[in-house]
Amino acid sequence: MRERMGRRGFATLAAAGLIAPRAARAQGAEAYPARPVRIVLPVAPGGSTDTIGRVLADELVKKGRGTFFVENRPGAGGNLAYQLVAQSAPDGQTLLVAVDSLTVNPSLFRDAGYDPIANFAPVTLMARIPHVLVTHRNGPAKTFAEFMEIAKRDPNRLQVAISGFGSGGHLSGAVIQHETGARWSVIPYRGGSTPMNDLMAGNVDAAFVTLGAVIGLIRGGQVVPLAITTPQRFPLLPDVPTVAEVSIPGYDVPNWYGLLAPAGTPAPIIAKLNEWANAALAEPAVRQTLLENGFEIVGGPPEQLGTLVRDSVPRWRNLIRDAGLRAE
Repeated sequence: MRERMGRRGFATLAAAGLIAPRAARAQGAEAYPARPVRIVLPVAPGGSTDTIGRVLADELVKKGRGTFFVENRPGAGGNLAYQLVAQSAPDGQTLLVAVDSLTVNPSLFRDAGYDPIANFAPVTLMARIPHVLVTHRNGPAKTFAEFMEIAKRDPNRLQVAISGFGSGGHLSGAVIQHETGARWSVIPYRGGSTPMNDLMAGNVDAAFVTLGAVIGLIRGGQVVPLAITTPQRFPLLPDVPTVAEVSIPGYDVPNWYGLLAPAGTPAPIIAKLNEWANAALAEPAVRQTLLENGFEIVGGPPEQLGTLVRDSVPRWRNLIRDAGLRAE
């Protein structure tokens, strides 16, 4: 990681001309991007993170901002992608679409391999999305109350898919188990569409997934939503209760999507990326696509995302400690 390289290593690279001085990088911001820019995603193709990453990249290209392309780097609960970007040159050529696992994993894994605050420069908080607990049409429970009754009466009988350790779905369920004493077996995947394929095939009993990954299946009647993780009911699913209203008052575990760059990326490049990303999110066609896929569009200054990251780290650290969670 860059932060582990040390000042001597950076001085050596700079002397060799492999790291441009900050002033030179800043001056080059006017011509940015001079080369294709990769946007790294911590998940496999498919699912909400992949959707918003590709929508952003496509819109940036469409508007003539340069060449932007998506690179999926799933694995280790997102750590492979986070480490890759943390170690990348701070020149704006490598970006990251991060989710809440960015702030969860340093407490969940023995060595996540990055620091969510020190290793990244926030660009903008793009969107939020709720998680939904869903089961298949012939699942063991038709309501959240029935699901919880089974999970308390027969611990670990239910198999619940998540998109990876440290994912929003993982934490959504962990909070419920910690607060209620209910227990089920957690089945981690590497994101993408595989959890839903296994759910519909009956290989797992339920799944905690983002709304965007499952909204089409809900509309088609292929899966049954039991509860949603936002404090209020969500407009796309007005008949689905919140966990807060049926089980845990005050429960609120949304998933967020942030655009970040490696720490040290020049401020002019961050400002340009922030402007471009916010403009993309404001495009009517982009908004329509994201809203239809369950996203709550946010946008805003880099500081908003920076505050969210800083505040989230201790929140999840305390929960993971109290619940005794650990990803091996």
